Amino acid sequence: MAAKGEVRVKITGDSSGLEKATKAGADSLDHLRKRGEDAGKFGTALVAGSALAGAGLVAMASKASDLNEQISKSKVIFKDGAATIEQFASTADKALGLSRIAAMEAAGTFGVFGKTAHLTGTDLAKFSTDLVGLAGDLASFHNTSPETAVEALGAALRGESEPIRQFGVLLDDATLKQRALSLGLIETTTGVLPPAIKVQAAYAEILAQTKDAQGDFARTSSGAANQQRILKAELENLATSIGGSLLPMFQGAV
Repeated sequence: MAAKGEVRVKITGDSSGLEKATKAGADSLDHLRKRGEDAGKFGTALVAGSALAGAGLVAMASKASDLNEQISKSKVIFKDGAATIEQFASTADKALGLSRIAAMEAAGTFGVFGKTAHLTGTDLAKFSTDLVGLAGDLASFHNTSPETAVEALGAALRGESEPIRQFGVLLDDATLKQRALSLGLIETTTGVLPPAIKVQAAYAEILAQTKDAQGDFARTSSGAANQQRILKAELENLATSIGGSLLPMFQGAV
């Protein structure tokens, strides 16, 4: 019974329409939320992709900078022979499976040892390029990386005999002294070899003990292993070339 002045309204009927409308609104909100999440994920992926692309460009510019440093270093070490080294490095990808940077870096390493042996000019350039070429052949012959061969040869010139053994070269003190004697660098095998004579003896002995491997890269350049080495070197050269065009912009930014 309604109180005086009070009006009571009783609503009856089907509420399914209201429930459907409510559910549709909730579904719409959920759809918008999911689209927002998807957009966020896309944005994150876009930022990440841009960052990776930027890092790749920086890496290529860095390679170009490294090449410039190797060229500068080569001019200091080889002086008039620097042009010979640069020409050699420009064809090292197909000839040895070494990128231009790798070939010049290796030549510079060997050049330092050659100067210890008092080599200059074309003799110094030949000493270095012979050893870089041998590194490519040793890597091909023994199925390892050119970088590993370069490190082993450098160690041998420093007087470390262990790394070069993996390539079948034995360089003990007696062997080096005998080689130095045969070259007329010493008159007796007693005493200690001076550094300059030791480098020359090691160089000659390495060449003598690696005759089977010499020229192997050229002989087997069409094989899968050497084709992969060539491709790797060419890709690095390409990245360096692209980086060269980007380098002025990055230098300006820095």
